[in-house]
Amino acid sequence: MALVDRFKSLFRAGEGSARGPFYGMGELGGWHNIDPKGDGWQRNLEVDLAQARHIPAVYASVMLIAKSASQCYPMHIREVGGAPKHIKTSAAYRVTRNPNEYQSGPEFFLNLIAAALFDGEAFAIATRNDRSEITSLHILPRGTCAPMVDDDTRAIFYSVGASPLAPGGADFIAPARDILHLKFHTPRHPLIGESPIKAAAMAAGINVELSKSQSAFFSRMNRPSGVLSTDMSLNAQQMQQLRAAFEEQSKSWASGGLPILGAGLKFQPMSISSQDAQLIQAQRMSIEDIARVFGVPTPLIGDLSHATLNNTESLISHFLSTSLGSYLEILERTLDRMFGLNNNEYIELDTTALLRTNMEQRINSLAKAVQGGLMTPDEARQKEGLGPVEGGGEAFLQAQMVPVNYLAEMHRATNTPEPAATPVPEEVAAPEEAKDLDADVVKALYAAARAERFIQ
Repeated sequence: MALVDRFKSLFRAGEGSARGPFYGMGELGGWHNIDPKGDGWQRNLEVDLAQARHIPAVYASVMLIAKSASQCYPMHIREVGGAPKHIKTSAAYRVTRNPNEYQSGPEFFLNLIAAALFDGEAFAIATRNDRSEITSLHILPRGTCAPMVDDDTRAIFYSVGASPLAPGGADFIAPARDILHLKFHTPRHPLIGESPIKAAAMAAGINVELSKSQSAFFSRMNRPSGVLSTDMSLNAQQMQQLRAAFEEQSKSWASGGLPILGAGLKFQPMSISSQDAQLIQAQRMSIEDIARVFGVPTPLIGDLSHATLNNTESLISHFLSTSLGSYLEILERTLDRMFGLNNNEYIELDTTALLRTNMEQRINSLAKAVQGGLMTPDEARQKEGLGPVEGGGEAFLQAQMVPVNYLAEMHRATNTPEPAATPVPEEVAAPEEAKDLDADVVKALYAAARAERFIQ
């Protein structure tokens, strides 16, 4: 206990300090207890933020980001002589591909990012071998890990409870180097992440209320489909007889039967009111607000009201550059710190898989990269999952492009008159060194001597 008392949890108020407990005043003047991570204003909404993951728009937005990130292949890159080199023998490469014995790499990253977006932060604990290399990563259940700070050294530790690696699920304190702490937005404390759901709480509450209204509407669809009306005065017995007669005739409606009404009876069908019809439009607005908070285009979460077949690729590129790219960058740098990589090493998540659907644009980009000398044919083929070919390891450039000064020199050479040719003597004495050589060598030396005489 003496060791535990040295650490101060960021999730509880310090004893004897003015930092807690926290209280807030409501609109009607009442005081309410507010936890250190809460704002208090969400109490006015009829939606539990912990259960917000069950709202379809929220779930779709979170899973779009998590699924997209899980498709990005992790690579360990080391810069050698200024050129990137893919490392496939390191612990970072092995663990990011297979974090543990029960999860693959895509499964691990999907659940890790989803937990970070739903809860504001996600935790994973690492195991190490005798060389202090990380051998596995295990995602911790929600609410079982919390950051703590040593009062003496100000070092960061984590309180881990119900860990699948601890015998009997006993609580223990782990150093920061053994905990993968993924967090995105930290407005309250650098070690406490906050979920985008809090910013979308208002839209989520409206969405829930509209869903309740629609559910109540459809649950009452067993109400009469219409009303019989007449100007005649009917007593109770006549109304019962009329109802029985109409029900008997209306049985044949499903098979195309035609009821005949007499004595001035009129049938008025009941339709959906304009107020009920506006619920769909109001719910679509709440979905757009939720998607806006998470930074995802609405067509990518199933709202196709503003989508076409031509702008889907543009939406994916926009989503990658303005929203998903930030999440991936934070995850990459968190992994760099977790594996203790040097300054010339880093983890990179390959986003090529996200843009593989547009084959025409992809092939044109690779062709231009090969023609411009940026890539070799084998590198371009590797991007498409194809093997190398003979001569494909060399970079190529087209020969049409030449320096301007070279063109000027060619122009001067073609427009300069040639000097008069000097007559060549008919006979040139054979060189002295040609006396002991065969006939072919003698002829070659003789020709060289004549050429030298001509140049002079």
